[in-house]
Amino acid sequence: MEFRPLHGTFGAEVVGVPPDLQVNDAEFRRIEEAWFKYSILLFRGLTMTPDQHVAFTRRFGPLHIMKEHLNATLPGWPEVFVVSNAIKDGKPIGLKRAGEGFHTDGEDKQIPNAGSFLYAIEVPPERGDTLFVDMYSVYAALPADVKRQLAGKRARFSRIDLHNVHYPLLPPLTEQQKLERPDVYHPLLRRHPRSGRTSLYLGRWACDIEGMPQAEGRALIQYLVAFAQQPRFIFRQAWRVGDAVLWDNRCTQHCATGFDDERHVRIMYRTTLEGDVPLMATPEPIAA
Repeated sequence: MEFRPLHGTFGAEVVGVPPDLQVNDAEFRRIEEAWFKYSILLFRGLTMTPDQHVAFTRRFGPLHIMKEHLNATLPGWPEVFVVSNAIKDGKPIGLKRAGEGFHTDGEDKQIPNAGSFLYAIEVPPERGDTLFVDMYSVYAALPADVKRQLAGKRARFSRIDLHNVHYPLLPPLTEQQKLERPDVYHPLLRRHPRSGRTSLYLGRWACDIEGMPQAEGRALIQYLVAFAQQPRFIFRQAWRVGDAVLWDNRCTQHCATGFDDERHVRIMYRTTLEGDVPLMATPEPIAA
């Protein structure tokens, strides 16, 4: 087994594992350590069954079930979320156009998801890539005065404010759904519980910043969003059938890009890891 870097600062392709990812404990520990080191891991040429997909992901921790999208899970495997524009027997088999816009899974929940593992079953012949952002490097590259401004601050993440913006194809939230998805606050500078490193933590559900005038907080969020989307921080995954990417939501962002979904079909299976309460990073000495 070896790990081949994908980008200058993060990401690695895992080479030399069986296509069903049935690895022993020692091999798994190497994969887990590499995940904490590289933040995203790419596996190519896999032939996993749903049982194997679920079992491998579960070795990293408890799995999350997308209860709000149970109609988009794989029949018989509620842990497998289907991202697809395919239609079967007159009904969608998954959620269409999921994941567009830079984000981290579960950022709008009290306890965001720790990681996600996306497996390509069928891909379009062109486009449909996924962009991944190294949020450790984004934090490291921030100007010193901005780091000082963010130290100890939390962003407000609001599904209520932004649902219609990010999910225009879905119905508006009901009053019950709003009660179930209240605004949450997470540290903008987040310490990873395993690597100990600090990343900038935000995504498309971030609205403004606790303790700041709303207009000022929104402007700073907009600045941070644009800063994080610079090409130097981004790895582009061009999918092939049999590819799978395991990403760490605590220190990366990702964004699905579009394709001609009127002409082509994409089918992706995703398992998702339950997370942990985001930790505020301890402010580090920053030179004036």
